[in-house]
Amino acid sequence: MAEDRDSELEDLLSKAKREPVLLAEETVVCPACGKPTLKVREYLYEVPYFGKIVLGEGRCSNCGYRYSDVRVAEVSEPKKIIVRVNGEKELRYLLIKSATAALLIKEKGYEMVPGPASTGFITTVEGILHRFLDVLEALCAGRDDPTCRDNKAWLERAIEGLESFTLIICDFEGTSKVVGDNVEEKPIDEECERLYEKSLEYLRR
Repeated sequence: MAEDRDSELEDLLSKAKREPVLLAEETVVCPACGKPTLKVREYLYEVPYFGKIVLGEGRCSNCGYRYSDVRVAEVSEPKKIIVRVNGEKELRYLLIKSATAALLIKEKGYEMVPGPASTGFITTVEGILHRFLDVLEALCAGRDDPTCRDNKAWLERAIEGLESFTLIICDFEGTSKVVGDNVEEKPIDEECERLYEKSLEYLRR
């Protein structure tokens, strides 16, 4: 279940070094119902591994939509984060993916680009694979397609640590972070620019 896979955020918050600080509170337009009834609060936490993070949460009083977002507090330059995954060790790497970051599994061409309702989250590399698998299963529901079967089998093997691959995070605002050894940060390049243009297409719709 997604709740079980992404419990890393709750674990980190439980280990916060001091009480959270309320940074902002405002009522905005809800992306679900379009009413100006989504009350959002942002808190500053200091947690292990990542240092200071900003956690946003909110609930729409009209439709009940719940909002959550997380990002590192210290903004850096746009960057391309490269994680080389060779087994179970790298699958356990913790990461923050900001709301504006795009994901790519290079060897398979799997892409996840931010849309208008995207939010940030804390998970592990394995958690990212589960998210790709969830999307694949939704797209392939009710279809007996060999491509679907092959991709599902590859993701399941990768989740078990049986496939090597490269996870790329294209972070256009510099608020994502991965904690681990086999991690490299580079400037944004043409590969990331292509994903950025694709995300803009979603925003224009």
